[in-house]
Amino acid sequence: MAAVAQAVSNTTSLNTTCVTGIYMLVARGSSELPGLGLMGGVAQKVSQAIPGSAIVPIDYPATFAEYVKSEVSGALAISSAVESYTRLCPKAKIALLGYSQGGQAVMDSLCGNSEVGFVVTPDLADVYDSVVIAAVTFGDPSHIINVPWDRGTSNKTGLFPRKNITACEPFSDQIRGWCDSGDTYCDLGTNRAVHGSYFANYTTDVVDFIVSKFNASTASTSTSTTTTAAPSTSTAPTSTSASTSASTTTTPTGAPSPTSAAVGLTPSLAGFASLVLSVLYMVML
Repeated sequence: MAAVAQAVSNTTSLNTTCVTGIYMLVARGSSELPGLGLMGGVAQKVSQAIPGSAIVPIDYPATFAEYVKSEVSGALAISSAVESYTRLCPKAKIALLGYSQGGQAVMDSLCGNSEVGFVVTPDLADVYDSVVIAAVTFGDPSHIINVPWDRGTSNKTGLFPRKNITACEPFSDQIRGWCDSGDTYCDLGTNRAVHGSYFANYTTDVVDFIVSKFNASTASTSTSTTTTAAPSTSTAPTSTSASTSASTTTTPTGAPSPTSAAVGLTPSLAGFASLVLSVLYMVML
């Protein structure tokens, strides 16, 4: 029987434990309870296939009331967690998993923020492209089409489409993002049910993808020389590290709720974003 993943539950564990499997950072969706959220179930499937793995929930608000501020804090927390763990474990194999707002945070951690009206955040230095071996999103509101990592049935951009993918390119082979037609947030559709359907439809695809990337990375490591240099961490910031409060028994909706103010937006953009999100919420009622 495959070993069950370790659930890292506090900062001390986060900073003192190197796992032999894959180290998964999970960012839940808007309005999900603190912890792993629905994406945690996907991570558990991966852990069953890769013994010695760990699952760590990202500690961020995941709120729609102040979506911009919340999402930016999630992206920064993910980047900090990657950098902190890599300093401890230079040969780390890390996977990022994010649902809904958490998916946007995952992408912003890798690519920086280029969505209109959002606070500018730094991208994760491409020195980490050998460390972050997989990044997976479901229903990412910053979804765009015609990129190598785009998966699902959508042929439209999301609510907050990404404007620049230059910083994503070093990670493009490691990224997969699923968005289906009709999704209210990643496809600007009107079918609320689509946003929650990814777990039933694509969990197996995600598990197969992450396992294949892990196997490829370990094969590559085993054939390399023992003198291969560890990734440089000189550019790693000292921002706050990721959450460590684990929970795997949540029963959230996963769907964003309307906002009254978008912190970080200019006044005109804040009002527009608030209006758009409120209208979407009314449509879903």
